[in-house]
Amino acid sequence: MYNSGLTVWYNVHDLELTLEFYTEKLGFKVLNHDAGKGQARLATNTKDCFIGFSEAQELIPSTTSTTFEVENIEQAMQTLQQKGVLFNGGIRTIPGLVKLAAFKDPDGHDLMLSEKLI
Repeated sequence: MYNSGLTVWYNVHDLELTLEFYTEKLGFKVLNHDAGKGQARLATNTKDCFIGFSEAQELIPSTTSTTFEVENIEQAMQTLQQKGVLFNGGIRTIPGLVKLAAFKDPDGHDLMLSEKLI
């Protein structure tokens, strides 16, 4: 019924600032960018997983987090910190399952790094 792939879509205040964060800091690539419509779509480093953005005057905070799998969370966190990403505390470990590190994008959307321990 479903094809492979997933797109997460966020409303943002400033599309250009958002694109700078996701491309320059997180290393994702722009697939489509329509400044006139205030929309863009990026490819993440995960096959068939994308993030889309629409400019909006009003943002409604979400209670969800988009989580990016990494091989080495300490190394990934250090790389992002060197690029100016601010993390919400340190690495949280759920023994035998996962390590997590939380941060936010320019609009306050919750993002996380995740390293599987199993």
